[in-house]
Amino acid sequence: MAPELHQLLATFAGFGATENGGVCRLTGTPEDKAARDQFAVELAQRGLRLDLDAIGNMFGTALLASQSSDAVLVGSHLDSQPTGGRYDGVYGVLAGLLAVETIAARAAAMPGAARRNLVVVNWTNEEGARFQPSLTGSSVYAGTQSLEQALALADGNGATLGDALAAIGYRGTGALPLTPLRYVELHIEQGARLEDSATEIGLVEGAWSARKISVVFEGEASHTGPMPMPRRRDALRAAARCIDMLYEDLDEGAHASAARISVYPNSPNVVPSRVQVWFEIRHEDEAVATAIGDRFLSRIDSAIAPLGVSASIAIDERRGTALLDAAGVKIVERVADELGFSSMRMKTVAGHDALALQKRVPATLIFVPSHNGLSHNAHEFTAPEALDKGLAVLTETLWKMVTAE
Repeated sequence: MAPELHQLLATFAGFGATENGGVCRLTGTPEDKAARDQFAVELAQRGLRLDLDAIGNMFGTALLASQSSDAVLVGSHLDSQPTGGRYDGVYGVLAGLLAVETIAARAAAMPGAARRNLVVVNWTNEEGARFQPSLTGSSVYAGTQSLEQALALADGNGATLGDALAAIGYRGTGALPLTPLRYVELHIEQGARLEDSATEIGLVEGAWSARKISVVFEGEASHTGPMPMPRRRDALRAAARCIDMLYEDLDEGAHASAARISVYPNSPNVVPSRVQVWFEIRHEDEAVATAIGDRFLSRIDSAIAPLGVSASIAIDERRGTALLDAAGVKIVERVADELGFSSMRMKTVAGHDALALQKRVPATLIFVPSHNGLSHNAHEFTAPEALDKGLAVLTETLWKMVTAE
């Protein structure tokens, strides 16, 4: 057992704890601040230097090789979904913290063994629960999203990410003064493949594609009592029809959702006049996800025309399939074998910071099992021994990376 890991997980589960045992820790909230503050304390206690950049990414550096300006990065995120559990994201940050501590002690006992430095990172707004899109901090660091655009992202009440970070004291002015060579992330699977196959470690080779579409339906407000049914222009009814239409026309293997809906005026006595729905389509084959989205969009107008409602596309974002660093997969595979753990190669359906970082540096993503594949849920669970095995694999993977010729 790695008791310190489980103690840390219990401590961080208290920041934003919900009555049902889960965690609600949205970016830029007091709960986020509390977790960040504790992470800063943990860094200081281990002698790691904290750098905070302009999008709020937190970097804790162990200078293992003072002659080098290169670094291997490891981490994940501390923010959660409103219905989050205690492992998603935070496990990768805390396991990264402990792995860095272990490797720093090992490097101190073996002078000259480490050829590059090691940095544990908390990326800002990975979840995208309060501010969309997700993967914000890692995308800014990777250079695929501008800082200005990211800081201007607004939540449902109009508050910007920049203002939210400033309000909790985490809109920084610094930067990591080292050159990243690799990134490694340890995460719970958030699926059931590892558990179903009784496999201990997941070697993530790449990711499914995703198409994220937001549609605005425009009708007309009217009284829900006296207005005759044939004369109503009910935007919510039109939205419901399209949600069902998407679900009923999926190719085999596709995943789809309509998980966020905004209704105006949202009064029980007014027929909704404006409704925005956020749809999502995922598939292992990018062409299939694209085709499903195209087919869906082409059918909307004819489906809702009889209801007197119009539609417009507010967002149509496409994330293609991605490949992660093949060399990193081989390193983790070798480490798992050396430690006597079973492993399997797989793809991630969910998005992770590693996918954003891969656009700047070679990135590696490691999974441990999730019980029943449950995540973004208060009852999310990974057995303590599985968490320990992930930490062991992460530690030895990082050691190989910082000592490699």
